[in-house]
Amino acid sequence: VLCADAQAPRKAAGMIKCGRATSAWLLAFVLGNGMFYPPAAAAQASEATRQWLLDHWNHALSSPPDLGLISSMLYGLVSDPEAAAQSETRQALAALQTLLGALDRQRLDCGDLVNLRFIGSFLDMNGVAFEAGALDSRLHACLDKMKPFDLASVLFSLCRFPSGGLPREKLAPAIKSIEDLQQADGGFGSSFGLQRYYLSTHAVFALHTCGGHPDVVRRGQIYLRNGLPQLRQLGFVDGVLESLIMLRKMGVEIPQQRLYTDYVRSKIKEDGSVCFFDHPGCPSDPHATSLLLEFLREFGE
Repeated sequence: VLCADAQAPRKAAGMIKCGRATSAWLLAFVLGNGMFYPPAAAAQASEATRQWLLDHWNHALSSPPDLGLISSMLYGLVSDPEAAAQSETRQALAALQTLLGALDRQRLDCGDLVNLRFIGSFLDMNGVAFEAGALDSRLHACLDKMKPFDLASVLFSLCRFPSGGLPREKLAPAIKSIEDLQQADGGFGSSFGLQRYYLSTHAVFALHTCGGHPDVVRRGQIYLRNGLPQLRQLGFVDGVLESLIMLRKMGVEIPQQRLYTDYVRSKIKEDGSVCFFDHPGCPSDPHATSLLLEFLREFGE
């Protein structure tokens, strides 16, 4: 769910969307306990969504590999151990291991390094060894060069998946620089539209994970919560999904939660996918669909 590559435009209608290192989104892995529709129906919906992601997996692995797209899709596929153990998912992970083995890591830029670290962390979750220590020394050298969006992403990764190669105290200046971007409304940065939304979601989630200043985190959480009505009105499915999941994982109460969860379910296509923005004939989106898989686990089972 966290984006690592803010430079990768992959959006319809002329809008910019980042590479989303988990994006697949961008998550604290503490499962919620909401159950708003029958477990059997939830399981069926989750399976269709998982299959859609698997069907589109090879595209992410094509040459040159899109590390942002891979990390975006990977979390949804592996966060559930039972689903990750299925043969199709193991085959997808094996193909990913082959790709990573042939990757020239010395040629990767800072954004790709962040995506690679997310990928490695998700592989570790499923017993696939990935040494992050050497990667972290290179990431540390990137911290003062990164744009705020990328910096928030790498902070989340380093705090959520510590390797021992980069002590937490070395992250303090980067954490403070993100905190200093908060505006009066609780959002982060001075940009507008999608760029501000994704910087804000990733910043508050990173600060929550890294133990940032409690007042900054609280104001950021309120900003996400207060934005839900407008996201729904705009048909911003990806935004509704990301905000719901992050708020749930941070333990923030969501007023009228059922209104938003029902909205998301109403946008699921027959093949289990969803669009990024909802409009007639809109294409299915890998990042939004990966978020949907986590949403169905959090709010439907």
